[in-house]
Amino acid sequence: MSFTRWEVFCVLSVLALTMPFSAGVTNLRDVSAINNLYITLGAPSLSKWLAFGGDPCGENWQGVVCDSSNITEIRIPGMKVGGGLSDTLADFSSIQVMDFSSNHISGTIPQALPSSIRNLSLSGNRFTGNIPFTLSFLSDLSELLLGNNILSGEIPDYFQQLSKLTKLDLSSNILTGHLPSSMGDLASLKILHLQDNKLTGTLEVIEDLFLTDLNVENNLFSGPLTMRQICLHYSMKYKS
Repeated sequence: MSFTRWEVFCVLSVLALTMPFSAGVTNLRDVSAINNLYITLGAPSLSKWLAFGGDPCGENWQGVVCDSSNITEIRIPGMKVGGGLSDTLADFSSIQVMDFSSNHISGTIPQALPSSIRNLSLSGNRFTGNIPFTLSFLSDLSELLLGNNILSGEIPDYFQQLSKLTKLDLSSNILTGHLPSSMGDLASLKILHLQDNKLTGTLEVIEDLFLTDLNVENNLFSGPLTMRQICLHYSMKYKS
């Protein structure tokens, strides 16, 4: 028997009202945020996770890393997690790493995300819709991994604020349009994966980036590659 997300929410809410609440180590704002995350993910089988209350830092919830009383990392890759994500992700007080890769999470990427995030990995899921422009507000972002989803539309022209970004993976989606001009402002970028999309135009905007790993295969780009881009692309492609 399968249940809708709303039915799961209702059942968990009723159970939550009957559970005793006890204070713990974890910042209460983070407790509420991870409780909401558990609900939106459809109550997955993650050790010690709850829909209400609990003490993620004091009780060592699966995949949760803390610094004192604050949740700083959630890593649950490849856990067969479903459901979706919501704007309540922005409620985490000081989280830096969210790795939800290689699961079955669907829906759109939330517009609201925690401003403290540094590494965001949503690769290998079932996300649809556009890449939200609000990612431009995440000025501490170092790694953004959105590959192997079903994202569509153009890549937003928001990279001016992402001066710390070192790794960007948008591969294996159905993205279209030209590369945005602000992508050329990513002075810290080292790894860029754009393969297996429907991108068009030229690679001129990234020709001055000092990349160490570039993959642009299986798109609709036109115009010549620079010699450096050719050498880089094929050295990485055939690297053993």
